[in-house]
Amino acid sequence: MNKKLFLSAVSSEFERYRELLAGDLRRPTLDVAVQDEFIVADGTTLQKLDDYIRACDGVVHLIGKAVGAIPESRAVETLLQTYPDLPDTLPPLAAALAQPEPGLSYTQWEAYLALYHQRPIFVYRPTDFDQSVCECPRTDRFTQDAAQESAQRDHYNRITALGHDRGQFLNPERLSSAVLRDLVDILPALEQPIEVPPTRLTHSAEQLVGRDGELTVLDDAWNNPQINLVVVRGKGGEGKTSLVATWMAELAFKQWRGAERVLDWSFYSQGTRDQSGATAEFFINQALSDLGDPDPTAGGPEERATRLAQLINDRKTLLVLDGLEPLQYPPGAMQGALKDAGMAALLRGLVARNTGLVLITTREKVTEIQQHYGRAAIDHDLSVLSPLAGAQVLFNAGATRAGAATIAPDDEELKKASDEVGGHALTLFLIGQYLRLTENGDIRRRDTMRLADAEHEYVNDATRPYGHAFKAIEAYESWFKSGDDSAQLQLSILRMLGLFDRPAAAACLNAIRTSNIAGFTDVWQQQPDRAWRMALARLKEIKLIEQSDNGTVDAHPLIREYFANQLQTNMPEAFQAAHSALFDFLCESTEHQPETLPGLQPLYEAVTHGCLAGRHSEANHKVYDARILRGTGIDGFYSSSKLGAIGANLAAVAAFFDRSTSGPWSTVSPKLKKDDQAWMLNEAAVSLRALGRLTEALQPMQAGSDMLVQQENWKQAAKAASNLSELQLTLGRVPDAVTTARQSVSYADQSGDAFERMSKRTTAADALHQSGERNEAGTLFAEAEGMQQKRQQQFQLLYSLGGFRYCDWLLAPAEQTAWQLLLDQSVAGAKALHTQTLAEVERRGNKMFEWRVPGDSLLDIALDHLTLARVGLIRAILATPLPQPTLDLTQVADAVGGLRAAGATNHLPKSLLTAALYHAVRGEQDLADKHLSETQQIAERGPMPLFLADTHLTRARLFQDREALANARTLIDKHGYGRRAGELADAEAALES
Repeated sequence: MNKKLFLSAVSSEFERYRELLAGDLRRPTLDVAVQDEFIVADGTTLQKLDDYIRACDGVVHLIGKAVGAIPESRAVETLLQTYPDLPDTLPPLAAALAQPEPGLSYTQWEAYLALYHQRPIFVYRPTDFDQSVCECPRTDRFTQDAAQESAQRDHYNRITALGHDRGQFLNPERLSSAVLRDLVDILPALEQPIEVPPTRLTHSAEQLVGRDGELTVLDDAWNNPQINLVVVRGKGGEGKTSLVATWMAELAFKQWRGAERVLDWSFYSQGTRDQSGATAEFFINQALSDLGDPDPTAGGPEERATRLAQLINDRKTLLVLDGLEPLQYPPGAMQGALKDAGMAALLRGLVARNTGLVLITTREKVTEIQQHYGRAAIDHDLSVLSPLAGAQVLFNAGATRAGAATIAPDDEELKKASDEVGGHALTLFLIGQYLRLTENGDIRRRDTMRLADAEHEYVNDATRPYGHAFKAIEAYESWFKSGDDSAQLQLSILRMLGLFDRPAAAACLNAIRTSNIAGFTDVWQQQPDRAWRMALARLKEIKLIEQSDNGTVDAHPLIREYFANQLQTNMPEAFQAAHSALFDFLCESTEHQPETLPGLQPLYEAVTHGCLAGRHSEANHKVYDARILRGTGIDGFYSSSKLGAIGANLAAVAAFFDRSTSGPWSTVSPKLKKDDQAWMLNEAAVSLRALGRLTEALQPMQAGSDMLVQQENWKQAAKAASNLSELQLTLGRVPDAVTTARQSVSYADQSGDAFERMSKRTTAADALHQSGERNEAGTLFAEAEGMQQKRQQQFQLLYSLGGFRYCDWLLAPAEQTAWQLLLDQSVAGAKALHTQTLAEVERRGNKMFEWRVPGDSLLDIALDHLTLARVGLIRAILATPLPQPTLDLTQVADAVGGLRAAGATNHLPKSLLTAALYHAVRGEQDLADKHLSETQQIAERGPMPLFLADTHLTRARLFQDREALANARTLIDKHGYGRRAGELADAEAALES
């Protein structure tokens, strides 16, 4: 069904805008008419206007400074005879219609006819006319005839009286944006070129000021196929989201300008705080689901992200990621680096290849993609508003000068006020509105807000940039405190929002409101639901909150943070009681053990609220353990093993840690029992390690190990020390890894547990092997396998990770010989030299698949594929000259794919290095280089210096790269990587000859 839109403008300065809108919106399903198209054949122009507007689905009415032509009296009389009830329907018009000559122009009639016929109407006025409406003195800027101005002023006043004032606009571009946003009210029934899910972007300004240059940057990026990603950076409250939301609104009504899909997501941030456990898992899971992935939980974080990047690239997609900073490291050594491995993989994939555009807003530079800036990516720093633009924000919010005849948007006092708060957009809006509400808008009364005190009240690095914003919010708080009962209700709602780090669901807010918490929610006792709705409506009216159609309520993160701090500092008992009410509500209203990640989200939130309520033990045992993990035994860890929710688990675990200057993962809450504290430290460390956040994992892992030793819990101490040794080895701390591994053996022996005594010897043996102590490592492997044969007589070989490590030890001499041959170094009897070893390792690898049972871990299966792949590759190198293009080892791809699916980032480089060698043997140098590049990227990100040394050494040997060889030497020497000493010497001898 066609839609009809009528564009009504009364000033030639908007001619260009009218043409733009008519052109952009003229689609097969939309008829757009403008005044110039009315050619009257029969009847009168006024009659034709009436006929068209009556059938119209919307009218855009721009009130300019000129009245325009006036219909003949006969035409007006005929119209009034047709609609005798028009004066009663539009009372503000009655007085004019009672005159013999009403003096209403065609353009004015357009608006009145739309109102009479109850057509959707969108009324706008430019800034200059607004000043004349306010009876500003005449200046050279206003040259219209006084009578025309008076007539338009009367027309505007009638429109306002009928409730249709849409605001003022500084220029046609901003006016265009507002019109496009408003037209969504009448256009949903039109056929859309793509399906767009509801936006998750919030906190966008009604009017975007001073950002025309940024809008142009986004337009140019979208039009440039070479640009794959744009980062818009700025502090909180500077208008990043408003910029993106405005641009997206314009794009939407221009048929998305070629986009086939649009996805957006907001990573809710609690103001200035570092959210150490923030995760992209919920976004990636939802996006995979939206784009049709058959199993959004399959694979590790990076494997899922890689699939998502491929799905996004299937069709031209606009992907908007708003507020990315919770997933980035805060200022410090790793500032801007992504903490989330999945998000890092997604952005790396999309910045390299993208048929659409990724648009990111954040406070920090995104270091993972910085090498692409200037080519495939743009990093745009959103500067503070200029004094002029800041003055306009103040003016729009209601700032004026009480008693003055006029004040223009470029008033010097307004510009001075903007400069005083650093042009911070949110602060300027809060100031302007506060003054309008409390001081008749007088900008000279801004000193009542005590803004200057921000300089000494907010002095730490995190809050300093937001001090003026917090002082402005404090002024509102004081105003509400001194107000009537309605004001107290509104203040209570703002405080409630401080309990959340995301939009607050209506049911959660109701749970708090109905809890009688002294000094906090007791104001709601005996209050009807109508009072709640009225308080919300008032806060929406003054733009301190936003409310979605489903009742979810939110405020800007800086507003949430301010009230969270105030509540926790000044009303600690109420703070805990409110979080306790939320904890109980979420526990009771959520399915006991949800099957999906979205289903688990309320329980993750419950854990955080429970810890903030001081109910750490309940949050741990009754929710995290019993309902999220579903136990910690062999059939437990449901959320991570079945759903891959490692990041979500870490976010929950973070709630059990107290803030400390020693680091975010150093101090578990003393409200947990000692054994629970040690377990929580280990849980944080294991999750951090699995997510590739290795350096962070070291602190809680060391602390947990020390705590278990102090408790003389030798079995758990052995496990913790073994995990710590593995982590130290990954981080290149080889001597520490050896020492800790030996301790794990000692703790295991003291525990008397047969499995721990066996398994910890394999950990120690691997550390010794990497350090170059091959003989001692072999002794421990042999001891471990002897213990295994006694423990499980049906399994006479080491299996799982321990078995893979033993095979790695067995293969090391054969692998070195293979490299010697690749370097053209003669080895007497090379083919026969390792025949028995290769056969033995192959037997072991095949035996693992004979013993395979349903439910075996993806990691074990992938590692066993890798063992067999290495055997086949070494055997091929020893037997036949290169290249070998027909060599076909399917286990190579199985190993790489399996380790990706297992999310085993700390093992994946092993398979990639093997894949690089395999493709080099086949003569596929480009593929070899590709795998080495990925390995280097993973190793550098880890950091995993031993794998980085392996990468450089492999590159040096495959491509005769002397620089890579020098890098390998530096890393091997620095980290005591003795295992590679002989291979390094071989490579140096070969490249020097």
